[in-house]
Amino acid sequence: MTVWFTVQLDDRPGALARVAAALAERNVNITGIVGVAEDTDGALMLTTSDPAATREAFGALGLAFEEHDPSGGLEPASMSVADVRGRGAR
Repeated sequence: MTVWFTVQLDDRPGALARVAAALAERNVNITGIVGVAEDTDGALMLTTSDPAATREAFGALGLAFEEHDPSGGLEPASMSVADVRGRGAR
């Protein structure tokens, strides 16, 4: 089953690179990605080749995340930052 992860990124250079590096260290491939930015707020939704290792990577970074089951009706391409915030973070 595909799992979409949503994370809030810091508004600073290298925030996305930090996430990508943590995944790469665990040999995890990003298989899908959607980014939403409004002013200085941003959310990243992604799918990966290994959800368990993705959870581990986010935990090691201390990065809060939310998981979405694609059958739950969420369409990442149509979501705004407000939609993501309204769902809360794990």
